[in-house]
Amino acid sequence: MRVTEIVFVTVACAAFLAAPVAGQTLPRVDGPLTLDRAVDLTIQHSLRLKAAGADARIMESMRREALAPFWPQLSANGYLNDQRQAPNVYTSAGDTMARNYQVFNAERNRDANVTLMWPLFSGGRDYYAYRAATRRAEAGREMQRASEIDVAMQARVDYVAAVREAESLKVADDLVRDVEERVRVSRVAFDAGRIPRYYLLRDETELANARQMQAMVQARAQQALIALKTTLGVALDSELTLVDRLEAPAIAAAVEEALREANDRHPELRAAARQRQAAEAEVRAARGRYLPQLSASYMYDWAWMGNRGRDAMSDGSEGYSVGLVLTLPIFDGFMRENAINTAQARVDRAAQAESLARQQIAKDLYSAAFMLEAAKRSVDAAGVGVTQAAEEARAVRERFESGRGIQLEVLDAQVAVTRARLNEVTALADYQNAYAMWLRASGRVR
Repeated sequence: MRVTEIVFVTVACAAFLAAPVAGQTLPRVDGPLTLDRAVDLTIQHSLRLKAAGADARIMESMRREALAPFWPQLSANGYLNDQRQAPNVYTSAGDTMARNYQVFNAERNRDANVTLMWPLFSGGRDYYAYRAATRRAEAGREMQRASEIDVAMQARVDYVAAVREAESLKVADDLVRDVEERVRVSRVAFDAGRIPRYYLLRDETELANARQMQAMVQARAQQALIALKTTLGVALDSELTLVDRLEAPAIAAAVEEALREANDRHPELRAAARQRQAAEAEVRAARGRYLPQLSASYMYDWAWMGNRGRDAMSDGSEGYSVGLVLTLPIFDGFMRENAINTAQARVDRAAQAESLARQQIAKDLYSAAFMLEAAKRSVDAAGVGVTQAAEEARAVRERFESGRGIQLEVLDAQVAVTRARLNEVTALADYQNAYAMWLRASGRVR
């Protein structure tokens, strides 16, 4: 019965501890959603950003671990020994630096002691190891900021994609309504004998095509909204209403100025620089292995020992010992030389990674600037195209209604208007995407 109770309690505790993880759900967010709020929600709930935060905490914890050699190490040890062959050497269990060694000569031994060790000088290895860990912790924080910039850009791109598909759906809806009205008018005209049946069939065919286009755009709009919710890190059944519309803000892309600012503050560059500095510190730490090592030790010991049989005897002792240990490494099979070569190679790799990051950021800035300029011209051209297509459609419709035009001209004009409006939506979306890339290349969330 006792074993059954223990098993039951263990299983219940495991289920209780696992319940929060298994039952963890994404937050539900409803209501209007602006672009800025989408960025904020992504930064707050993004699983990728949470993983980057965990990595930063790992590196910070490793930095605190690197402080351990600067503190004294203390261990309490107890020995209970029964042996038929002497002497034997025993050492304390575990991996604490304050290790204790005992040599027992008697057949039965009892010992208890407290051992304290404090490294006084390690050739600079501990200092530079801590310095390397500090630089890596700083790099972890910079990479967390870089991840924040990445998820903010992804939120912008997905928000723009959702708005683009919503705007395209409006164009498709307007097209369906226009064609439905034209079919109604054509049917009345056909019933009155004013137009041939061929015109009515063409309008009905055009209506079927428009409805098919409407269904495809609606499916893309739903998929874009699902992708946006996934990026935001919210529940997929959230009821969101996109507030912002596609527009082209006036942005002057000053590449040289942005490049100077990015070199100073871009988190990817700063992280690469911290990684290089950490590797340089490891080189200094590896060179410290050539220097002498100095430690201080203190031990207080209580001991009892005894023998069996004819040589039966027992004795007890109590006392302390204090000492300094100086170690000068002489030869270790070229381990130190190879450790320095390895550390120096890591410095070279980190330096190349820093240069590559700088080169990539410059490339991204110039590419984003060119895309912004091209998208701006495309937006201007698309606006002119919409105006011209609408005017042409109005003129063609008036000619057809007055009996001077044919139905095919009306259909072509309507297609031209739809194409021009979709081109304008695409151009505005491309401009917003280029702006999102510009922000990321500049190292900014907003």
